[in-house]
Amino acid sequence: MTPTQKLAVRKAITAYCLKAEANQWHWHYSQQRPFRFVQDPAAPHIVADCSGYVSMVFHAAMITTKCYLADPLGQHYSGWGYTGTEVAWLRAHGRETPVGKYLVGDLVVYGHSDAGSHTAVCRKAGTVSTSVWSSNGNEGSPNPVKLQYHSDPVRGVWRHPALT
Repeated sequence: MTPTQKLAVRKAITAYCLKAEANQWHWHYSQQRPFRFVQDPAAPHIVADCSGYVSMVFHAAMITTKCYLADPLGQHYSGWGYTGTEVAWLRAHGRETPVGKYLVGDLVVYGHSDAGSHTAVCRKAGTVSTSVWSSNGNEGSPNPVKLQYHSDPVRGVWRHPALT
């Protein structure tokens, strides 16, 4: 992907996350599978969990920019997958992000096990204290959060291979 395409993808990710956060009353939390992809984060009724949200963000950015982005859940945008498949896919294809140098589109995984328990996507680049992440971890989400907000420890932060 060219630098111009990467910039366009990052702008699309930020735009989707901001619009989703501004319309959080349309979002409902559920771990049901398969989840349905929603291109417009202001649609009247959207159902997803944290990993479903991450997949939707990348899918929407791909459609918006017409730049191919592999499904970070490793399931080819089928509506299946979860944080554990995301971790496996990122370990196989992504690159661990340098600590404190987070870019839009980076993915964080929290948890006490290798499979993780929660994930979020970076929507504003920065350091541990200045970056902003978008999380759909419960009813009343998506919300902007800081990297260290979750009660579980950070298992890792990865960069999607298309954005390296």
